[in-house]
Formats: sequence, C-alpha cells, structure tokens
Amino acid sequence: MAATYHSLFLVTIVALLSPWLSSRILRGLVPAVVIEILMGILIGKSGFHFVQSTKYVNFMAEFGFSYLMFLSGLELDFDLIFERKNTTGKPPWVLGIAFFAATSVISFLVAWILFYIGWVQHPFVVGLVLSTTSTGILLPALKEKGWIGDPFGQQLMVFGLLADMITLLSITAFVAFHTTGNAFGILLVMVLLMFFVVIYRVLRYVAKTSGFASIENATSEMGLRGSFALILMFLAFSQTLGTQVIVGAFLAGAIVSLLSKRQSILTTKLNSIGYGFLLPIFFVNVGMKFSIQALDYHPVFWLMMMVLLMTMFLNKVLPSLYFLRRFPVQQRLAGGMLLSSRLSLIIAASQIAVQIGALSSATANGLILLAIVTCLVSPLLFSRMIRGFVPSELPLQSIPEIKLDTHTLPDGWVVGTVEVRSRLVDSTPMRSLRLPQDVLFVSIIRGDERIIPRGHTILEQFDVVQVLGHPDSIRRIRRQLEG
Repeated sequence: MAATYHSLFLVTIVALLSPWLSSRILRGLVPAVVIEILMGILIGKSGFHFVQSTKYVNFMAEFGFSYLMFLSGLELDFDLIFERKNTTGKPPWVLGIAFFAATSVISFLVAWILFYIGWVQHPFVVGLVLSTTSTGILLPALKEKGWIGDPFGQQLMVFGLLADMITLLSITAFVAFHTTGNAFGILLVMVLLMFFVVIYRVLRYVAKTSGFASIENATSEMGLRGSFALILMFLAFSQTLGTQVIVGAFLAGAIVSLLSKRQSILTTKLNSIGYGFLLPIFFVNVGMKFSIQALDYHPVFWLMMMVLLMTMFLNKVLPSLYFLRRFPVQQRLAGGMLLSSRLSLIIAASQIAVQIGALSSATANGLILLAIVTCLVSPLLFSRMIRGFVPSELPLQSIPEIKLDTHTLPDGWVVGTVEVRSRLVDSTPMRSLRLPQDVLFVSIIRGDERIIPRGHTILEQFDVVQVLGHPDSIRRIRRQLEG
C-alpha cells in the first residue's frame, strides 16, 4: 500500500505540472494530455523508473479510462448531430456517416494490404484503429480558435463524434465475436443498447417529477451522486454481459447528455472531476506502462509505422476535400488535419486488441507512439492553415446579455462580451491581468453560473466575460483574452 501512495503522489505531481508546462512553457502548442503521457514515460519503466504501476494505480487508471468514455458520451450533442440544415436539407449525421465510410474505406484498404504482405494479423482491428478521431483534441482546438459556433466547426464536431461512436461500437462487436466465436456476443451488445433505451426512458420520466429537485442542494449533490450511480450501473451490467465496460460508460454519458442541459452546473462538475483527477491518472499510467523495449526495431516495423502514420492523415484529409467542399480548399485541408488527431480511442483499441491477442505488444506500443505524434502535429498544422479565415459570429441569442441603461454610462462607453479562449489566461487571477483603466468587468458567465468578478477571481478558459468600457479598451481586452 505504501508503494501505491508513493506512485499516486508522483502521478498527481505530473498531473499538476502538465497544464502549467502546456500553457506557460510551451505556449499551448502541446496539449496537456500529451505532456502527461510523455512525463509518464519519463518517470516510468521506459524512463528513469521513479515509479511503478501498482494494482491499485492500475485500477484507478482503468476507472479513469471508463470515465473518459463517459465524458465522451457526455460531449455528444444530439441536437447538433440530428439537426436538419436548411442549406442542404440533410441532417449533419448523414454527412457524418458518409465521411466515416470514406475514412473507413481508405483505412481498411491499407489494413488489408498490410495483412496480405504479412505485416499485421487482424486487418479489421487495424482498420478500426486508423478510422478513429480524438474529440478530446478536436473540441478544445475549435473552442480556442473560435470555430465551435461556426458551421465549419460544427461539421467537424459531427464528423469527430460519429467517428468515436461508430468506432467504439464496432470494436466492441469485434471483441464480442472474436472471444465467443459466434454472433451471440454481438447480440449481447444489442442487449446493452436496449438496456440503454430502457434506462433513458425511466430516467426521463423521473426527471419530470419534482421529488428529486426538492432535495438537491450543496451537501446532497443528488445529480452528481446519480451520475456516478449511473456510470457504475452500466459498468456492472456490461461486465455481467461480458461486453466491454467502456461501451457501458459511453452510453451512461450519452444518457446524461440527453437529460441535462449543455454546459450545466452538473456537467461542469463532472468534467472537473474527470479532467482534474481521474483522467490524468489514466494518461500518466499509459506513459508509465509504455515500453520502448517492446518496440520492434526491425526496419520493416518502422516502415509499417510510417505507412500507418501517413494513412492517419490521408484518410481524413482526402474525405475532407470532398465532404467540406462548400468551404475554401485551405480550410478543408485544415479541418482534415485537425480530424487526423488520435488519442483516447486508439489507446483503448490497442490495449483491448493486445488482451485478446489481435495485436502484438510492439504494434500496440507503436500505435500509441503514433497517436502522440498526431496530437503534437495536427493542432499545430490546423492553427497555421486556418490563419486568414475568420469564424462567423455566434447567434446573438446564444450569448447571454446584460441589459443596462446606456444613458447612465460615461461618454463613449459601450457594453461588450468577450470569451476567454487564450490558454495563457487560463487559471489566472484577475489581479494579475494588465487591464486598461477605463474598463469595468461586470460579470463572468461559466456554464450556468454567474460570477461577480473580484481581484482574486480565477479566469478559466471558455468563460464569457461581460465588460463596460471604451470600445478601444474592450478591443485590447478581447485581444488579450481571446489570444
């Protein structure tokens, strides 16, 4: 047990330093989760071997990964996926499925070629791995650059969400069929989906009653407790069925997404628990367990890795050129580059494939290495290629406003709304900002919260700030906070 606390202490130190290194030292160029994996490699068995992954740390990392899948389900915006666009007359999910199909065709073509020349044993697994997209990289990148409310950013989010959802269900079906050898395992996945529908309908009925709302308070935290009960119920039921528990966690997150409001206080708390504690343990543990020695140093192995890396970019860029054709070519290329980032699902698929014998340990570690490379390269290429394009403004009704009598303001003063997008300002006290004198912060909107700004108030990325001041001063603040 002492070794466990020692390991957890070092893991939490890495988790504490990673966001600081990402925002302050590397200027946001490298995502914090990538730094967590790299620092995990540094302190783990492939580095200085300062810490070992004990069974308790492994358990917390596995639960952290299940929680990551829960948050992936929580990020599903069903209104966005099933919305019917007036310009095309088709809902975005139709275009998203077509995009995923094109990605899969390229991925499976490469996988079968590698199979026929004897480089891989299970082309279906490799094809699914190549078809994934990391919404954990996609969402922050779009928000930071202001594209999340633009039709271009919304379409990219649909592509990423559907890729994650379809790939996850496909991997689960393959594992079920591979382990049982018949279609019975796939029927168990269908049972899990039916369980999802039943629980959703029951909870939607319960949510319409006022019995639970009357006892919701700061000490009971009924919403938070209910969410964790829901996660564990799906994990336990998935384990009982013999299916992958991460699918159960994903479906639990989808239920919370359907029942709760976007950016509500509950979802903010759930995200804080995950990104603040559980997820760093998982990502650091991935680095700690990463084995450089397990990599195959034969030239053929590295040639295969190069082919897989090129496929990871081509299978997203080429479909983007066609399915995003209503946007300029450079913008389409930028979107394809950002969709090329892989992380959580490729790690999940690799670990599951090793457990069932579908991938070798060397190939699995090589795929994790490629995922890290894509997370380093994709956001950088997207940022460079998207320069010169300006996202359309969000609809006025989507930005909360404060109504004031402008006649009572000093001459020339106006009311402005600024969103905190720059990572350099994230987690910074307001007293540390060099703000103009002729400006006044009125409120900070964070999810459903309304915060009165004071000197000790900490700004967080994606906060919406209401300000009063001269237009020139507000423009200076916008440059500072939006980056």
